[in-house]
Amino acid sequence: MVTQPDTTGENDQTALFKRNEGDAWFRRNRTAQQQSGPSHEINVIEDVLGCFRSEIGNILEIGCGDGRKTERMAGFFQARGVGIDPSTEAIAAGNERLREARNAAVALSVGTADELPFDAGQFDLVHFGFSLYLVARERIFLSLAQADRVLRPGGFLTIFDFDPAAMHKRVYSHRPGVFSFKARYEEWFVATGHYHVVIKRSFSHASVDFSKDDNERIAVTVLYKEPEAYPLRD
Repeated sequence: MVTQPDTTGENDQTALFKRNEGDAWFRRNRTAQQQSGPSHEINVIEDVLGCFRSEIGNILEIGCGDGRKTERMAGFFQARGVGIDPSTEAIAAGNERLREARNAAVALSVGTADELPFDAGQFDLVHFGFSLYLVARERIFLSLAQADRVLRPGGFLTIFDFDPAAMHKRVYSHRPGVFSFKARYEEWFVATGHYHVVIKRSFSHASVDFSKDDNERIAVTVLYKEPEAYPLRD
């Protein structure tokens, strides 16, 4: 009999973020997010995909926080925006802001990347908003597969995350037993043969310039989901 990994225990990262660490992350970063200016990550996405605006009518952001970036992308593409995040506090704050703004084009809900409650091919653009590095390794392949499932063929997948020189993990300073898993996640999608890199922009936490220190290096990558993987050719 094959024993499945225990992903319900005290040290399972997904369970921890659902229970309280997602809310703790939101409390630590809420003020900085409210005061920050335009996001370079979203600037890149808009610059690269602006010419496909008419094809992008439904957007999903995984790891949306309080939905500010979801809201911005939905406005730029004049699309329906959906955001999902494990923090109940972030989702509540975001939905309250959206209600006050009478913005019915964006909807936020509590959830995680490994269990997306959406139909196959429902979205034209799926964005991982600085979240993959915290996904439990027992659930990482399921999370990637879920994103692929809900993205239509011919749609776009965008990833904002760390950009290390080599795959590794680091201790997550805010919670014992939790790790940050740093990898070039776009390569995992490309390796399947289903995705093509449109552009990758690598920069640093401190500026929009490239960082030689790969501990500080982050990147946004835009990928295209091929309508037909492995086409038959002569």
